[in-house]
Amino acid sequence: MILQTMKTIWHGWKRFVHRLVAAQSWALMAFTYWVAVGPVAVVMRLKDGDMIDRGLGDVDAETYWLEPQLGYQDIRRAQRPW
Repeated sequence: MILQTMKTIWHGWKRFVHRLVAAQSWALMAFTYWVAVGPVAVVMRLKDGDMIDRGLGDVDAETYWLEPQLGYQDIRRAQRPW
């Protein structure tokens, strides 16, 4: 009987600690996000509104494809490590 009571207490304790650790990790991750990621996002937003625009060329162009500039190809060129 005492063993069953101790097991019940132990399982209840483990359940409580798992919930406590889950809440603690959520709070720690939220705090880290708001302290580290939030200010960086605000600064980047204030710095430049459009972070995707990389200035690749003419905005009215149909495509940004450039034809490859390949020279003479032979087996020695293919064997080079760079």
